[in-house]
Amino acid sequence: MGAIIEESLEFRGILPSETAREIVARARSSAGLGDEEAMAIAVRETRRYRAGKDD
Repeated sequence: MGAIIEESLEFRGILPSETAREIVARARSSAGLGDEEAMAIAVRETRRYRAGKDD
């Protein structure tokens, strides 16, 4: 998951890769979610965003 986010940010020129890793690490540690639950949420939210339901 982190690698996907990192590559996306780099592609958009938003943040250097180390900063992206730090953001992902902080988010994962504060979320208190397991890997499977975090992935399920990420997939659901990505699909929702792509469907234009990001509000």
